[in-house]
Amino acid sequence: MKTIGIIGNFRKPQLWELLPGLVEWLQEHKVTVVLSDRLVGPAYDPPPEVQVHPAGTLVRHVEMMLSIGGDGTLLSTIRLVGKAQVPILGIHMGGLGFLAEVTMADTFKALEEVLAGKYNLEDRMVLAVDLQYKGKLETYYAVNDVVVDRGSSPRLLMAQVEISGRRLNDYVADGLIVATPTGSTAYSLSAGGPIVVPALEALTVTPICPHSLSARSIVVPSSDKIVIRFEEEQEGIRLMLDGQVNFKIDSQAVVTARRANWNVQMVKLLDSDYYQVLRTKMGWSGEAKGART
Repeated sequence: MKTIGIIGNFRKPQLWELLPGLVEWLQEHKVTVVLSDRLVGPAYDPPPEVQVHPAGTLVRHVEMMLSIGGDGTLLSTIRLVGKAQVPILGIHMGGLGFLAEVTMADTFKALEEVLAGKYNLEDRMVLAVDLQYKGKLETYYAVNDVVVDRGSSPRLLMAQVEISGRRLNDYVADGLIVATPTGSTAYSLSAGGPIVVPALEALTVTPICPHSLSARSIVVPSSDKIVIRFEEEQEGIRLMLDGQVNFKIDSQAVVTARRANWNVQMVKLLDSDYYQVLRTKMGWSGEAKGART
């Protein structure tokens, strides 16, 4: 590994505590460091050998990206990397995240393993979201989920869902979530959706506060296309991608969620254990209570 890019949540003071030592350590290990321009300024003046590029073009100059912050920062980094297939290592500050792989305390130990080649690359599915609206067709991408909800409207959302041309259901709810396995532990989980192991090729459709006791999440193959249409004369509908990008639409829009033809590559250390992270995040003991010995 010769060139590593760094992007981070510049609003968190922990970043500025870590960054100077991190850059120095990487340089000592003969790594060319490339910083997002958002990390340069009064809070940090990097050595002259450090390259600086706008966040949007950083990926063109690196072999790996370090994303320092939390899962939200990592999702933003993934959007910047896009189809470039540059591996991303997440370093989380604060609470344990599902996406970010490494804690701040373990940063240098983890980087030693990465530089020694002791890691795997894990492909994560990406959602392609086609928005047909006002005579235009635009495609956006999400790693966690796409959400349509009633936005600022006091009325419940009325949405018709088709799965690969076959009618699934007409939902009356606050909204709908289409999630990847990665996103199954995000908003979808809060709305009562299932936890889906990231390696599975599947998508979930989860209604948000449905006006029916029988409305439940459904898991479908990732090869399916999920088409969402709306009843007439609904305004204030909101379309959200990964909870970070949103658009206002109306009932004339048609939203199609499908598996993109490219993946995101996440750096995973050899001792990485998804189920251990799951137990920690969910507060599970991993042991059967009252089990006999």
